Amino acid sequence: MSATVAQYVLAADRDNTVKSYAAALRNFEEVWKGLLPTTADTVARYLAEHAEIYLISTLRLHLAALARWHADNGFADPTRAPLVRKVLRGIRAKHAVPQKRARPLQLDVLEDVSDWLLKAQALARKHGRETEQLRRSRDRALLLLGFWRAFRSDELSSMRVEDVQAERGKGLTCRPRKTKTTDEGEDRAFHCPALSRLCPVDAYLEWIELSGLKAGPVFPGIDRWGNVSHEHMLSKAVLPLLRRILHEAGAEEAASYSSHSLRRGFATWASSSGWDLKELMEHVGWRDVSSALRYVDVSQDTLKWKFERGLAASAPPVPQTPPATQPVEESGPSADRQVATVHLRLLLTKPGGSRRGADRAQKQIETVHLAKFGVRQIDRDGKRFELQVPFHDRDNLDETLLELLDELYRVALACECVLEASLHEPATDSSWN
Repeated sequence: MSATVAQYVLAADRDNTVKSYAAALRNFEEVWKGLLPTTADTVARYLAEHAEIYLISTLRLHLAALARWHADNGFADPTRAPLVRKVLRGIRAKHAVPQKRARPLQLDVLEDVSDWLLKAQALARKHGRETEQLRRSRDRALLLLGFWRAFRSDELSSMRVEDVQAERGKGLTCRPRKTKTTDEGEDRAFHCPALSRLCPVDAYLEWIELSGLKAGPVFPGIDRWGNVSHEHMLSKAVLPLLRRILHEAGAEEAASYSSHSLRRGFATWASSSGWDLKELMEHVGWRDVSSALRYVDVSQDTLKWKFERGLAASAPPVPQTPPATQPVEESGPSADRQVATVHLRLLLTKPGGSRRGADRAQKQIETVHLAKFGVRQIDRDGKRFELQVPFHDRDNLDETLLELLDELYRVALACECVLEASLHEPATDSSWN
């Protein structure tokens, strides 16, 4: 490979990927004394001897590094051999370790910490402690922007003032030069709206005004004399900073949070607040469903509510015997009960083209969630249905149909699918989506 070609091959990879692959190859050649190019038998033996040393994810990284080296140098890839794949499956079965997941930062904790930082900043200003005032302002901006934008530590630490446009009461836009999922030159913008409370836009602007920053890193280091650094904060410094903020604000078990707690906390909040998977992926910047689902938790309260609602729907009717002295009324809720004919348009897709998850979601939707409305399919490809929806008044109909849409999106999320759904009532030309 020529030097010109090699420089563009390297440019195609992230810096962290290049470093990780180089470390894996050094371990194979210098530590384990393996020879390149190698064979499938050697790779299988390498995996077996490191099965109890490395996690499965690390072994997969080493395989990827070996595969890349062989491909770049024109050799057959030994990592694709059936023997290697079988050994890896055996290691996974015998040495599987549950993946550690970041503890999500809940909204109530975020609010408590934000309030504490505001009070600490006001107290520092009152007593003339400028360094502390700067730090509290910076920390609050980092915390709120990190949560509402679901930023990773490298995205926070690499933000630059000249890449950000913010307007109080409207929103903030950041166009980073390069992140883990954004190449330099790619017009990938991160947007964040101004909010009625816990506003990241206000917090950012207050920090910029207080610090006087015109260019350079948004979240730099601050020394004990109040000097603001012109260098970027290291991404690995975000975790101890976050834990320090939480600890000083009195958050319980502050040491249990990680740098992904902001990202996972937002994803969990958004899911429980009714965001569909497509909206969540677009906002955060995930490009595949599996990445998004690793960050989303379904609360136990939500599950309990669904259990109880299901039990209530299937409970036998309780006979109501009116008192002997009271005549039976013909009027009442049952007399006002109406039925709306509503058309449902439903499109389920599975990223990657597989139909397994989509078929499972479709079956669950039809048999569990649509059957109670006397569902009737009105096309051949299973995308349009007619529902008979009972209701007492229009507000009740709105509530029923919006709740149905929420149920359908949650089924799609659980099956790792993307759902597009809309409801239409031909009689009134009303729509819900």
